[in-house]
Amino acid sequence: MTTQPPLLEATDLRKTYPLPGGGSHTAADAVTFTLTPGGALGIVGESGSGKTTVARMLVGLVRPDHGTINVDGTPRPAKPPRGKAPRLARARQIQMVFQDPYVSLDPRLTAEQCLRSALRLHGREESTAPALLDQVGLGAREATARPRHLSGGQRQRLAIARALAVDPRVLVLDEAVAALDVSIQAQILRLLDEIRRDTGVALVFVSHDLAVVQHVTDEVLVMRRGKVVERGPTHRVLSEPTDPYTRLLLASVPGRGWDPADAVAARAALT
Repeated sequence: MTTQPPLLEATDLRKTYPLPGGGSHTAADAVTFTLTPGGALGIVGESGSGKTTVARMLVGLVRPDHGTINVDGTPRPAKPPRGKAPRLARARQIQMVFQDPYVSLDPRLTAEQCLRSALRLHGREESTAPALLDQVGLGAREATARPRHLSGGQRQRLAIARALAVDPRVLVLDEAVAALDVSIQAQILRLLDEIRRDTGVALVFVSHDLAVVQHVTDEVLVMRRGKVVERGPTHRVLSEPTDPYTRLLLASVPGRGWDPADAVAARAALT
């Protein structure tokens, strides 16, 4: 059996922030993982667990204090390179989709103009914009609409299309479906699964929602207080967790036969 070489390698990532009264807060510490082409990795944990810090380090919005990030075996420099061409090449490696796409979309541009702008910036053929819209389930009516006239799900589809416009190797999604209705979440998750299987783009899916992660990822990291406390195949971690914190997260998810007392007991066992 041939093992695919890693597409994305993160090794010993660490980030600390100074506290107003002195001292520091470690947001992420010794975070290490790999991702193969077309793979999907989930990073889960409660608010403050460090998962978003890791996502921002991957795309370059936050500079790690320590550790390395490699794409296709090539290190991503912690400091953005000088010059337009190197910056665009770096952006094409990893793209990010945020929880609220509205703030990242130009309100003056229609959906198709938004994609044409991204394609033009990266030297790609602008005429592929309609095909990109079609790929994410947006039609001619949505193509001529500005962001304020699109629903939350449509805006998220547009944000995904814009990220795909640069033909990225990795797509990082930070709570990308958290603000959507459950039915729309399901549509977006199916879309992402189809895209990675059709294009080979790898996904890093950051979420606090274990049900979402279960449906879209192959591997999962569970983070608590900046550290990875459990990792492994998603089905194994979510069905047979070994860490008390993972068991707490699972016990906190409402479902058939759910008893909130189980979550209380899991929290007590953790502390």
